Amino acid sequence: MKRNDYSWREPYWQSTYEQLGADEQAAKVVEALKQFYSLYSDELVEWIAELYDPGEGAFYCTHSGKYNDGFLPHTEAVSQVCSFLEISGMIKHLGGDYRNAFPEDMKRAIAHFLKRQQLPNGYFYNVAKTKEEFDKHIPARSRHLQVATVFLRELGYAPTYDTPNGMKGDGLDIYGNPVSDYKTLEPVEAKADEPKPKQNGAAVNYPPYLENRDTFLAYLEERIAPNITTQPYGVGNELNAMFREVKARSDALLADGADYSLCDTLIGWLNERIDSDTGYWSKRTTFAGTNGFFKIISIYNVWGVPYPEPVKAAQSILNGILGDEPSTTNILELSNLWNALSYVKHNVIKFHSPDKRDETLALINAIMKERGYDAIMNTYKKYSAYRMPDGAFAHRTDHCLQYHQGDIAVGLGLREGALDACGLSTLNSIVGAYGIKSIPVYSEREWKIFEKVLLSQKPVVKNTKPLR
Repeated sequence: MKRNDYSWREPYWQSTYEQLGADEQAAKVVEALKQFYSLYSDELVEWIAELYDPGEGAFYCTHSGKYNDGFLPHTEAVSQVCSFLEISGMIKHLGGDYRNAFPEDMKRAIAHFLKRQQLPNGYFYNVAKTKEEFDKHIPARSRHLQVATVFLRELGYAPTYDTPNGMKGDGLDIYGNPVSDYKTLEPVEAKADEPKPKQNGAAVNYPPYLENRDTFLAYLEERIAPNITTQPYGVGNELNAMFREVKARSDALLADGADYSLCDTLIGWLNERIDSDTGYWSKRTTFAGTNGFFKIISIYNVWGVPYPEPVKAAQSILNGILGDEPSTTNILELSNLWNALSYVKHNVIKFHSPDKRDETLALINAIMKERGYDAIMNTYKKYSAYRMPDGAFAHRTDHCLQYHQGDIAVGLGLREGALDACGLSTLNSIVGAYGIKSIPVYSEREWKIFEKVLLSQKPVVKNTKPLR
């Protein structure tokens, strides 16, 4: 098998050229895309597969984290690897589903890894953090909840305890034994002469700020409002991570007779604060502002409501992509810019009224056609600086961040690759933003490379144990 042989992509390049109109502009876009795709190699495939620890049933985020004490596998790493396999095209021949690619004992090990992290309050705690430490990081706790429940459901398992986003627990540990501290959260039957108590969301644990509309608005005013323009990414990340909890609590309140929706309350609150010039919440175009927008526009798409300023937002995003902010910024910020543009177009297509949708899309597409080639090439040049000699990508040009999104230690902070920096969302967002049919990054050839390395991994023995 010849190393780094990607000649199989040629038919896709020809198809892309034709889809874009088979003109000079189309040729330039294809040229830029070829440059970008050249960054992804066999070495990256091997690097990711080596992060697996069969003893834990999960993946590490970095190689230094795997081979040094003080670090343990990461919940979100499971999601990132599975997404990489599916999005890359590597397992298309297996139906594009990681469940068809992993052996049964590996899928069981992943499910057990996730169940072991859950505590009676329903949340899933990172194995290297105590409950008290992790509860301080609301976005991380919410992301772990979301990832764990999605994967348990997909793998055919239930969590041990009922979860804050509405998934019912089974009261069993990983060995199938009942846990002594499991308490069903279904409402108790009332006596015949007593009214049934309102559930008031009792079937789901929830934080105090989701008690009702007033407490939620107080949370938004006290925690979010002071930071939405100055720390837009942190704010956007927190709102995005907790939105499913907001929805679950909102559904419970509506079932109890509430005349309001917490989700609608959030959307209305956000709409009132959109800047009239930039089209989002920051008052000037910056990486941080656009990254915050990327996180929040996802809420509009999940809830299925139109975003009020899509054209202005698209202009600001492209300004950010073409900007010259220092290349030492986090690589994920570069990815998020293209994701944001793709999400804006998705919002227009899905949720804007038909009488305005076509006109709005035409305006956005015209902006992209005029500035697209330069935008792709500028992103490629910046991305190249993050590529490590082993084929992986680092968070920054000179080192990997020691903490995942500021809360969980994942490595020594060396100049090395990090799993979440190796995602393919930027390529797919560029392709999707142009309306091009998917161009695979990898194929069955690369899956065989990944599978061989994955199955050769041995359990890692460490002194580090879960702290909780």
